[in-house]
Parts: sequence; structure tokens; C-alpha cells
Amino acid sequence: MGFVVAIVIALLLVAALRLWRIAVRVDRLHRRTEAAWAGLEVALARRAVAARALAAAGGLDPDLAAVLRSSALAVESASRPDRADAENELTRALQLLPISIDPGLAAELFETADRVMLARRFYNDAVRDTRALRSDRFTRMFRLAGRASLPQYFEIAEYQLPKAVARVSARVVLFNEDDKVLLMEGHDPSAPGANWWFTPGGGVETGESLVQAAVRELHEETGLALAESDLHGPIWWRVARISYDGAIFEQTEHFFLARAHPDPDKWLSRAGFTDLERLAIGELRWFDRAELVGADSPVYPVELAAKLPAALAVLQAPTDASPTQIH
Repeated sequence: MGFVVAIVIALLLVAALRLWRIAVRVDRLHRRTEAAWAGLEVALARRAVAARALAAAGGLDPDLAAVLRSSALAVESASRPDRADAENELTRALQLLPISIDPGLAAELFETADRVMLARRFYNDAVRDTRALRSDRFTRMFRLAGRASLPQYFEIAEYQLPKAVARVSARVVLFNEDDKVLLMEGHDPSAPGANWWFTPGGGVETGESLVQAAVRELHEETGLALAESDLHGPIWWRVARISYDGAIFEQTEHFFLARAHPDPDKWLSRAGFTDLERLAIGELRWFDRAELVGADSPVYPVELAAKLPAALAVLQAPTDASPTQIH
């Protein structure tokens, strides 16, 4: 008799231990689901902010800007049960955007789309695991989930980014004898009116090294003929997603430093421009640091003004340091 009692007690202890472990796991999965939802909310909120910024920046059709703004505001005020419908309305508004939008805002929007996609999948994975354990017969029989509500999947239409063409480019930060840097003012031919300033340079052609491409592009775009040994670097690199002439490019840019020959009136020329460049590139201008900060249009790379002192130091005392990433 005592043996049977011992067996029963042992079985009860084993069952209790199993139930305790299941209860602990259910609790952990619910916590994981709520943490994943918090991360998803942050990603969704960032997308809404990017959409509002894009609507407020100008350059969009006024009706589209109004729809985008109202959709973003609706997302920010939506309750959790209504959030998916509001997010789908915002996605539909985003799908109406033209290919050519402000490059900086476009990059932010593309990044938020990636973050939303990853956060949503992470959340739905947590929901799947939680629901699977809660469907276990022991969990249901002994009500191990307590009063916790059953988590729901979050399904929304994802913003489909236009397919980007990968491209590698070489650019030159060109200084004159007054330590001013040469920039070109350009715009997207398919969306005139939104201008920006950028450094000379362009795509690396088949069989070219980065420095060869930098020398060639500098000559074609400015008329300045330098030797490869006149360039220092690359000292910086960045990845930029840009729209140009109806296409999207994901461009890895490598930046070299160089000192221009004196008297630019003798060599500065647009003769090497292609027909498309003549259409898309306007003024060439020398900027000091203060003028970069106060430029009338966006300057790319964004950190150029902040990095100018360090670039001049490298130009005066070249080093073999590895290139650093900038934005």
C-alpha cells in the first residue's frame, strides 16, 4: 500500500512539475509577444513619421500629400484592434508615391519599410509560438494561460520598394587653394525642381579600379586632368539609395581627396558632360564649410561639412588609414 501511495505521489509531483514548466513557458511567450509588439509599434511609428515628413517636404502632388498626411495621422491615433486597417491605408498611400522623391526622405522611408517588415515577422513568430503552446491540451485543461488574452497575428500589406540597381561609384572631394570644395548642383531629370549639391564622380566601369574611375569622372565632369597619384584615399564610403531618371539605384560610393590646380577658369569645363548630365546638372560652385551648412539645397554626403576639417588634415598629411563610413 505504501508503495502505491509513493508511486501516486511521484506521479503527481511529475505532473505538477510539468504543469509548472508549461505555465512558466506560457508566461515567457506572452512576455516575448508583448515585447515584440512594442518593437513593432516603434517601427510603425517611425514609418508614420517618415510619411508625414515626406508629405510636408513639398514636391508631391497636393492631393497625394494630403492623403499621405491624413493616413499617417490616422495610424498614430488608431487603437490596437484598428491598427492593421489604418496601416493598410498608409501602405496604399505610399504605393502611390512617384519613383522620384527627395533622396534623404526616400532613404528614411526605405529603411523604415525594412524595419517594419522585420519587426512584424518577429512579432508574428512570437504569436505563432504562443498560440501553439496555448493549444496544448494540458494548457487548455488546466487554464495555465490564466486570464491572458490570446494574441492575434498582425497582418498588413507591406510597402513594396521599387527594385534597386546595384552600382559602385567613385567620387572626388576637390579642394581649391582656399580650401573650398567643389560641388555640382543636380536634380532628377524625371522630377525637376528638387535640387541637391553633390561631389564630382560617377559609376565605375568594367575593368576600372576605383581610383581610375575617380580620375576619369573628375576629368569628364570638371575638365580637370589629374594623375592617379594626385588622389588620396578612398577615405570615406557610404551606401545611398537614390532615384534618377525613373530608376532606383543602391549605390556604394567611395570618396577620394584631391587638390585642384590653380586658376580654375583655365580648366573648369562642362565639355565632358553627357546629354543627360547637361540636362540634370546645373551650376558648379566652390563652398567653404559655412556655405555648406547654409546651402540652399541638400548637400550629399550629408556629413560633408562636418568632415571637411578632417579631410583637409588628411590632404595635408596623407595616411594609409582604412576608409570610414559616412552618411
